[in-house]
Amino acid sequence: MKALVLLPAFFLLGLSLMKAQTNTDLSLSLLGKLQRAQYDSCQTMFDTVVSNKINAGMMQQIWESMPRFMGEYQSYGEVRTENRDSTESVFVRCNFAKTKMDLQLTFNRQQKIIGIFFLPPKNTSTYNAPEYSKSNKFYESKIMVKSGKYELPGLLCIPNNVKHPPVAILLAGSGPNDKDESIGPNKLLKDIAVGLASNGIASIRYDKRTLAYGKELMAQTDLGIKEEVIDDALSAADLVRKNPLLKESEIYIIGHSLGAMCAPLVASRAKAAGIVMLAANARPLEDLIVEQYRYLYGADREKGEDDPEVKKMAAKAAVVKDAKALKAARPEELPLNLSAPYWQSLNAYKQVEFAKKLKQPILVLQGERDYQVTMTDFELWKKAMGDQAKNTFISYPALNHLFMKGEGKSMPSEYETQGNAEEKVIMDISNWIRMH
Repeated sequence: MKALVLLPAFFLLGLSLMKAQTNTDLSLSLLGKLQRAQYDSCQTMFDTVVSNKINAGMMQQIWESMPRFMGEYQSYGEVRTENRDSTESVFVRCNFAKTKMDLQLTFNRQQKIIGIFFLPPKNTSTYNAPEYSKSNKFYESKIMVKSGKYELPGLLCIPNNVKHPPVAILLAGSGPNDKDESIGPNKLLKDIAVGLASNGIASIRYDKRTLAYGKELMAQTDLGIKEEVIDDALSAADLVRKNPLLKESEIYIIGHSLGAMCAPLVASRAKAAGIVMLAANARPLEDLIVEQYRYLYGADREKGEDDPEVKKMAAKAAVVKDAKALKAARPEELPLNLSAPYWQSLNAYKQVEFAKKLKQPILVLQGERDYQVTMTDFELWKKAMGDQAKNTFISYPALNHLFMKGEGKSMPSEYETQGNAEEKVIMDISNWIRMH
């Protein structure tokens, strides 16, 4: 499960008497206000519409909690810009004691911010295909997954000289993920796609709606897992069945993290032949978030539940569990600042009970070094469905949340190092699909 801090906001245009400020100037000005704890001053820079939703206390909570994950803020480094259509994004590299984060501010033509994010730095190194990728055994073609009014760019990966190959629909984790599920220099879904194709299995992967239409979706108050995951996955399944090369192929749903949690629901509605769940949470998402806070804060101090930030998050998680309180809660009162309808959609979907009733075979895979979805979840899946012969459970001692190999305690900085999903994972999935 991949975790980002996201604050949609607008930034008030500031002009110098002598010279108009650039978007870079405005970005560094906002960073300076955060450093000086001038949170009220930050809020005065927001558009009036958004300032009603984002207050100085929220800005303070986010900025002052970051050192607990990343170490103390030290300085800023590289500043770069990217232009796209009518917007400009400024990326300010923030150097913390333990790692680096990018402050991304996106400006419109009026120099007002339409998005503010803290996210892991974009790695400019070239993606290295895994050794198990045999490029002479498959080809990729661009597709468009159309789901209602939304059109999502994607890729169809097809093995050569295989008639009616099984087709995997790949579902990324939470957040605005691209078709490869890029996290730093790593691309888990691309690794899976090329690995499966090298073993005779086709796949479809596509940009998530929250990436392709992020600005539009931020304004929606009723967004849930149906809109984020389910609808588009079902559209991808329809696309497979309309493809002359694949219309007789069996469909498998392969999900990672949030995508894995949703995979049983997608498979049921898409009438898929089987389900593969990588790092699927069996417990409620709010419980995992609190557990992650304890894990990460414990890297600095062993306070456990006494840590004030853990207490704040635990209090927010408690709101999610109270149906009456949740209905009236504002996003800032809930984990990850997600809306009440989103949490209601998660509460309504009991993934373990749902999956237990399915006839399709299920393969559950788990990295034992994963701190985002842990072996506790793996054992819960196994306890609930392990008595059904159709289901298979495999865990990997050295692998993390991205199913990459590592040593010691897994931390967010591990995702900054380029790697690939372990070949054994690819082969276990391939062999399991062929077996069924």
